[in-house]
Amino acid sequence: MDEPFMEALDKLREDYDKPMIISSGYRHQAHNIAIGGSRYSAHLQGKAVDVVIAGHEAHRLLRLAINHGFTGIGVSQRGKFDSRFLHIDMLEDSDANPRPWIWSYK
Repeated sequence: MDEPFMEALDKLREDYDKPMIISSGYRHQAHNIAIGGSRYSAHLQGKAVDVVIAGHEAHRLLRLAINHGFTGIGVSQRGKFDSRFLHIDMLEDSDANPRPWIWSYK
């Protein structure tokens, strides 16, 4: 994992003041392809995590992530409560990944 990203993630967790269950962190390219991840995924650079979270806690963590300077937020809040998550990343602005950016998953 990218060290500056991990430092920012740790500060976020301190402000959130609760454990954060990470379902995905760094991904090898072959795994990322197998699960249908973006070819420009921040997971490939160790600059992203998916946090299992839902409801008002997801909203609270989303606000904190923005305040901590995370530049990419993916929202998956449909389906089973325990499969909902927020993707949080810290990519720099580029043509492939314009930032800041927020999106929802189907």
